[in-house]
Amino acid sequence: MEESLKFLLKTPLFSGLSEETAERLLRELTVRRRQYDRDEVILRAGETVTAFGIVLSGAARLERADPYGNREILGSVRPGELFAEVFACLGDLPVQVTVAADAPCEVLFLKIDGLFRPEFTQVLHRFLRILAQKNYLLTEKLRHVSRRSIRDKLLSYLDAERRRAGTKLFTIPFDRQQLADYLAIDRSAMCRELGRMKAEGLIDYDRKTFRLMTHSY
Repeated sequence: MEESLKFLLKTPLFSGLSEETAERLLRELTVRRRQYDRDEVILRAGETVTAFGIVLSGAARLERADPYGNREILGSVRPGELFAEVFACLGDLPVQVTVAADAPCEVLFLKIDGLFRPEFTQVLHRFLRILAQKNYLLTEKLRHVSRRSIRDKLLSYLDAERRRAGTKLFTIPFDRQQLADYLAIDRSAMCRELGRMKAEGLIDYDRKTFRLMTHSY
């Protein structure tokens, strides 16, 4: 647990805590800790939860399927990030998305009710801030998908990732199919548009690494 503790103390939820407080929180609130293979389901839509997850290593994705089997990627969860925290707070509301391992990963689950104890007030404040940031990211996604054309959706998304990275050269968390699912567009049409944008000098890319040449979008 020592290596995990060192890692957690660098995450947004645990940053600033003393080792003693962090150890106590983990000892009293941990529900389980488990490793998952790539594409293995971590949490299935329709389940109810009273604990939220923290990715310790690897990555997970949030996805949703409609009755016709079409998949939509809602986001990714990287090391140190949380998932299912809203549903854990609500308790009796079924989870609306499926969480699956995007790569071999390890996940720690913590009981939500323990954060409301006085000795963990500092962690609760950080937890609420994370919720606010996630709400912002959801609003950001809605801005991307509301654009009219495939090019506009791509430029909106890539510009947001560039701003987040703080540099023209940045890496996105999605492969091509996942990016198409995230932006709710056809993969083939998206790849053709990416090719045209590269030919026009608007972008350059190599797999998941992009360089955006245009000004802020």
